[in-house]
Amino acid sequence: MSAAINRITRGLVLVIGIAILFSPLAQAQQQRVTIEDRVKILKDSLKLSDEQSVKITKILEDQREEMTTAMNENRDNRDAMQTARKEIMKKADEQIKSVLTEDQAKKYDAMVNHVVHAWTTDTGKRK
Repeated sequence: MSAAINRITRGLVLVIGIAILFSPLAQAQQQRVTIEDRVKILKDSLKLSDEQSVKITKILEDQREEMTTAMNENRDNRDAMQTARKEIMKKADEQIKSVLTEDQAKKYDAMVNHVVHAWTTDTGKRK
C-alpha cells in the first residue's frame, strides 16, 4: 500500500476505529460511540489535560457538523461523499495532533496505526 493510501486510510478510520477498538463498552453494546466517549478514550490513553480535552471536543463537534453537511450535500454521489469524509477526517486528525504534546502525538499515531492495521488485515473489519 503506498504512503498516500496509508495516510488516507488512517484518516478515514481514525475516529471510528479508535472509538471501536478502545471502548469495550461500545463493542459489547454495539452502540454508536459519542464524542464524549471518544474524548474520554483519548483523555485516558494520552493523559490529556482538561484544556486539551475541551479543544479536542470542539474539533470533534466541528467534524461531526462538517460530516453531516458533506453527507447531505453528496447524498447521491458516493465517491464525492467518501472524498469529503476523508478530507474532513484528515483535517480533524491534524487539528487533534496540533493540540497534543510531542509524546502524546507519538502515542496517538501509534493508536491510529494500530487501528489501520486491524482494519486492513484479514482479522480486521475492513479489507
